[in-house]
Amino acid sequence: MNEEMTKSEEQHLSLQKALQQCELVQNMIDISISSLEGLRTKCATSNDLTQKEIRTLEGKLVKYFSRQLSCKCKVALEERSVELEDFPRLGHWFRIVNLRKEVTQEMSPGEVTLEGLLELSEEQVCELLQKFGANEEECARLNASLSCLRKAHQLGEGPRRNTQISSHRYTHYHSNI
Repeated sequence: MNEEMTKSEEQHLSLQKALQQCELVQNMIDISISSLEGLRTKCATSNDLTQKEIRTLEGKLVKYFSRQLSCKCKVALEERSVELEDFPRLGHWFRIVNLRKEVTQEMSPGEVTLEGLLELSEEQVCELLQKFGANEEECARLNASLSCLRKAHQLGEGPRRNTQISSHRYTHYHSNI
């Protein structure tokens, strides 16, 4: 009985630690998204310095989302709380990718998740998004960003590598926004 209690306490501690980490990372995501949107709207996106700053923020955001996914994965499915299931936030990912609000508002809460999108092929992602009114450009941007997130998440806590969203398609489409 004592061992079971210890295991239960460990699981609760693991959940609390994951939730605390996800909340901390979410604060960083909120700050970074705000900066990213400011750069996109208030600065000339054709400027090299602006482009570099945008790519740097996108890279940080990919790492932050990857960290949230990793923290969440460390907690067994049956042990996850509703609060932990709220991470990572798909709406925030869509803001990074710069999907139109008309597209994201068509989705019912919980109908699409970031984890679910990560499991789909590029074609399946496009089919799904087009149901909500997304165009080819938005599909390409989302697929490029998901590819970067998959790579970052697969690298996990291994050696720190550059996870900047550097896909040519993603960069090309963002420079035209």
